[in-house]
Amino acid sequence: MGEWEIGLGGTINITSLVSTEVHRMRDKNTTDTLAEDVAFIKKDFQLMESFLVDAAEKRRQTATSRSLSTWLRHLRGLSQDVEDCLQEFCLHLERPPRAKSKLLLPLDTITKQMRRLRNEIEHVNKSSAIYCNAVNFGPDAALPMSISVPTGPAFRNVAHIGREMEKSHLIQLVSQNSENHHIISIWGMIGIGKTSFIRSVYESEEITSMFEQCAWVTISHPFNLHDFITILAHELDSHNFCVLRTGLQKNEESIKASKRRCLLFLDDVLSIEEWNLIQPHLPNETNTKIIVTTREASIADHCSMTCKNIYKLEGLKEDAALALFKNKVFVDSSNIDLDLDMITQAKLIIKECDGHPLAITNIAGFLARKQRTATEWKKLNDDFSSGSVSKENLEMISTGLEPSYDDLSYHLKLCLLYLSIFPKGHNIRRKRIVRRWVAEGYISKTQSLSAEEVGESYFAELMNRSIIQSSKLVPHNAGNIEYCRVHNLMHKISVSKSMEENHGFVLEVSSNNEGTVRHLSIINVGEINKNALKCVDLTHVRSVTIFGEWRASLDFSKMRMLRILDLEGTSGLKDHDLSQIGNFLHLRYLSLRGCADIYHLPNSLGNLWDIQVLDISGTSIIKLPKTITKLKKLHYLRAGNIRKDDATSSIELKESSDLSKMEHQPIDDLEIPDVEAKSVQFGTKVLDRTTSYCTKTTQNTDNVKKRDIFRKYCKVLFPSILQGLDRYGVKAPKGIGQLSDLHTLGVVNVAARKVILRELEKLKKLQKLGLTGVNKKNSQAVLSAIANLVFLHSLSLRSEGEQGLQGCLDHTFAPPSKLQSLKIYGNLVTLPTWITQIQNLTKLKLQNTQLKLDLSLEVLGKLPHLAILRLWTNSFQSKELCFNFQQGTFPSLVVMELKGQDGLKSLTFMQGVMPRLELLQIDNCIHIDKNGFYGVSSLPSLREVMLKGDHNEELMQNLRDQIALNQNQPVLKGA
Repeated sequence: MGEWEIGLGGTINITSLVSTEVHRMRDKNTTDTLAEDVAFIKKDFQLMESFLVDAAEKRRQTATSRSLSTWLRHLRGLSQDVEDCLQEFCLHLERPPRAKSKLLLPLDTITKQMRRLRNEIEHVNKSSAIYCNAVNFGPDAALPMSISVPTGPAFRNVAHIGREMEKSHLIQLVSQNSENHHIISIWGMIGIGKTSFIRSVYESEEITSMFEQCAWVTISHPFNLHDFITILAHELDSHNFCVLRTGLQKNEESIKASKRRCLLFLDDVLSIEEWNLIQPHLPNETNTKIIVTTREASIADHCSMTCKNIYKLEGLKEDAALALFKNKVFVDSSNIDLDLDMITQAKLIIKECDGHPLAITNIAGFLARKQRTATEWKKLNDDFSSGSVSKENLEMISTGLEPSYDDLSYHLKLCLLYLSIFPKGHNIRRKRIVRRWVAEGYISKTQSLSAEEVGESYFAELMNRSIIQSSKLVPHNAGNIEYCRVHNLMHKISVSKSMEENHGFVLEVSSNNEGTVRHLSIINVGEINKNALKCVDLTHVRSVTIFGEWRASLDFSKMRMLRILDLEGTSGLKDHDLSQIGNFLHLRYLSLRGCADIYHLPNSLGNLWDIQVLDISGTSIIKLPKTITKLKKLHYLRAGNIRKDDATSSIELKESSDLSKMEHQPIDDLEIPDVEAKSVQFGTKVLDRTTSYCTKTTQNTDNVKKRDIFRKYCKVLFPSILQGLDRYGVKAPKGIGQLSDLHTLGVVNVAARKVILRELEKLKKLQKLGLTGVNKKNSQAVLSAIANLVFLHSLSLRSEGEQGLQGCLDHTFAPPSKLQSLKIYGNLVTLPTWITQIQNLTKLKLQNTQLKLDLSLEVLGKLPHLAILRLWTNSFQSKELCFNFQQGTFPSLVVMELKGQDGLKSLTFMQGVMPRLELLQIDNCIHIDKNGFYGVSSLPSLREVMLKGDHNEELMQNLRDQIALNQNQPVLKGA
């Protein structure tokens, strides 16, 4: 029968184990029947999965009938039921068996499910011929879809609204003299107005006076090269092409424009393959310029020769969007004055459209046929803000955008549908969603890429198509998107499709759904409406995500198939709420990130043999349970680092201090005593003194709230003091080296005992590691353990207290050759000599290192591949800091961030320094002199200067003047 993967990562022979498991039934017929059923549905499960992928690819090219869509949806649900049944069955085959779960079905129940599923599969197979024929474009197949985006006069006559700056920029780009012809790419999502925009440029007087000949070719789809060349030749009045016996072949020379200056517009290139066919036939004279429109960033990048010739067309800003809205509602007049209520409702509609011109035009056209009142517009907004938009309104706003969804591959559709679980406009962390995709099984590794790397490529593809957008650009990642949000309109489409496919269920106050649900999202706006879940089958729920406040009334007892439990940022979650976590034997992803009221993980965590991701960062957990060593499939373990803005306490720990430097601040008038301590070694004298103070205070305090807050403080502080731990990391148990699949581990405290370092050496697959508690006693062993981690590419080292890391990193050390990212927190004074050996180092962050300025800058400036440099609070010593970056240094630096440098007085950039610097960010460095910036004008690649904090006007004007002189015309933000 073959083998099936189970709990601990091994494989088993199902046939033999089925016989072993059911021999207790003492019925050979039952044993044989069960083995036969398992073999049958396992084979058909694989066939169904393959068929669904093929069907999705076929449906990208044709429309489908309602009956076919219904049948495919039924098949998808059956496939998922089969997968659930097989997974539950395999739990009974595990050897040695896990601790029993209250949610695990008895074997005889699973046997009955097997029989029922087999009968259902056989029934589906009988009817499959009809539908397979439809999927494969048989006689019952629907006609090919025709994607049309309005570009006629009614739409073109508003193309100029809000696009004046873009139009001016494009005309300026076109008008630049160039010895070689160049190609300008305009890209953006469907319906954003690309065609109308370039049509307005095509018809403008500036262009007609600048070029003697303009030609326009709209690319037809499906693409036909013969038709393209025929149209192109006609537009250029050329006949330099022929049709030969075996098809179209180009002559030795490409089609040529006349010697006159020519501007060629190519509208709607849909793929790189199309462009590769088109390009050889384009005129290549030096007096020819070409403008290409496309929907995808990757195609735009492929078409143009330089990034300066790539232009993304964004949605309209609010003022321009309002003008367009008024123009269409009041029939080509945008000068109408609206009353305050109408303006409010109009802006809400525009916000819903995300500035998308086609959606605004559709809605405004609809409202033009209604009474033009605030009351009428409010009805529409009320529908938009409800849990589910009416079908009529959804169709109205999504016209022209659905092809963006329909054109996605099967796996990308799944990934997009999955995003519907997040609230509209929610900032989604990239790593969070990629790891969830992997845990759901949407993504598989390839021969050359890990599953997470494949997931990153899927994320990039959705970004490439503008389906998801950057919501926060983290400067120190040089353009990597850390947070995204789904475009409002695509979010509505994904929610609608998800509900239609019984894929997900978003529970809000008025939500309602019937049938099987795979993914449950609870947007907490009050006490959970239990009635909303009564008609919902929760037995097949695979993921639960909660936004807002935890409600203990949520019933998990039916969710035996749970794979994902994402409680990131959930408030009010307590230790006892996790007591039953060990029952979820299928769990692959558990996030308690930011749940600051969680102090301990239960021992039953050891039952979760399939878990891949465990994120407990931002909690109050300082020690991992011993049972965590049983989680052999764990890939990602992140802990420690309680945030300064911890909602459970107003105690604020400065990142530059240990507990001995804790700020002496009141909690609602209740003062915390000073804590005397050195480094991470705490004396019992302090413990006795603080305990006495705590007892005395709580006895004399009538305010229950104050007493509870103080007890929370004691609950975290005392265990840390007793065990020599700090709040930035966790104590890992002996045996953690058995988790051989770990590729991310942090932050682990190594101060308590050296045995953990011997465990770390066993984790040969580690790629990212964070350690705290490094000191003189253990530092040589720390570096020795790190040197053995040959795949390590990201390392973080921290030590608190006055001594910090001073003298700890000076040992002879050969850093891992793949190391690319290094973060150092703690007093250092001088950089370790081995940092110059890290030839692949691209990212470096320093904080509280108290380095000597000139010597350190000289060392850092010679690192050949350093692209991102973050110098945070107290990274350099001296009350007055004057950064002087010398000529020829920092050859690869793209991003530099200075944050919290209170003593910073000036920055000087010599000619020839930082030739690739694109982003300069100055954050909360408020004492810079009024003439504190020198040489900003000489940075040749600078694109943006971001200045945060209070700065005097003279400084700002000085900076503006230098930016104005910079040939690259960078922008100034934050001022």
